[in-house]
This record gives sequence, structure tokens and C-alpha cells, in this order.
Amino acid sequence: MAMRRTTNDTSWWDRLIGALSRREVPPPPSPRPPGVDESAWAKNVERDRISPQLNVHDLGLIVFGETQSYSDRPDSNEPIVIARRKLAHAVINADDKWGPRRMTYASTHGAVEPSERALSNTAVRAAYDSSMQAAREAFLSGTDPTNGAIFAIAKPNPSRSNHVFRGRNARPEGVPISTQSGPYNNSYTGGDMSSRVGWLNTYLSP
Repeated sequence: MAMRRTTNDTSWWDRLIGALSRREVPPPPSPRPPGVDESAWAKNVERDRISPQLNVHDLGLIVFGETQSYSDRPDSNEPIVIARRKLAHAVINADDKWGPRRMTYASTHGAVEPSERALSNTAVRAAYDSSMQAAREAFLSGTDPTNGAIFAIAKPNPSRSNHVFRGRNARPEGVPISTQSGPYNNSYTGGDMSSRVGWLNTYLSP
């Protein structure tokens, strides 16, 4: 049997409706702050100096020169940008150790800016952007994954043996490996690296 609504029931219902109607409408959400200009931020970081003779952009150019021909493979143990970051750390460490004489003891490709025509190539632009990213991340990172490596050397095989330098003053026992990244495809087979497949290693101080 249906129950009759009493006067008190009606009064309670009216009070509820009244309270809801008087409830304040919440203010609209605050507008989102303008997005960060990633390109401007990156350029600012690249202008920072690592030492009197090296800034972050030049570091990126060195990494680019050393690794432009390398690209990821399905069996790579880590993305090429990670290997580039390790190379960047090795250059920073060598710069810290030898300063202006770094190229004498731990030579690398020079800090050469590619032409706009070269950068119009998709693969070249990707390698360039990846190298700059690696340089920025290495500079900003508080952790060195190479544990102080000062040499970065490409190898045609995954051997982890010591690297023995050539020359009259070279140590016969060589220098111990620190990290190994790869394998990667290698599109440039001139110079000392004739293999189409390569590993990018870093080596510690003797």
C-alpha cells in the first residue's frame, strides 16, 4: 500500500531542493600555462659551456661526426641515442682530464656543423638531432654510465678485450673496456671501420 506524504516530508524535500539551488557553481578551471618552447630550451642548453674549450653544441657535433653512419638494428642491446650519450660522457671526461690537449690523447671527429643541404636528408637530420639530444642529456645528467671512461672507439665485433693503441708510447696491455653498445648498422665503411656492422665501446683510463 502506498504511503501518504506528510507535511514534514514535503518540508524536508523543499529544503533539499532549495539548498541545491543555492549551491555555488564551481569556477571554471584555470587556463593551462603556455607550453614550454622545447626548441628554445634546447638551444639555450647547447650554448652552455662544459669547459673553456667545449660547449654542449660542439659536444653534439663531435658525437654526430663520430656516429652519423650508425643506426639501430632489431638486435641492438640499446637505442643508438643511449650509445651516443655514453660517447658524449667519454668526451666530457677526456676534456676534463686533458683540457685543450684532449685531441692529442683521445682524438675524435671535430665539431663540424653539417650544411643545411646535408640536414635536408631525413637520416642525417635524425642522426644530428639524436646526437644533440645525447649531448644535452650527458651534460645535464648527474650520473656517468661509463664510470669515467675517456675513450670512445668503434669496433667491428663484440670483443670486450682491452684496446691496444698504436704508437711508440702505447701501453702493451691496452686500456680496459667500460661499456659496449650495439650492434648497429654502419653505412660508412671508409677509414678504420670497414664493417657494415659495428659496436660502440667506451674505455677507461689505463
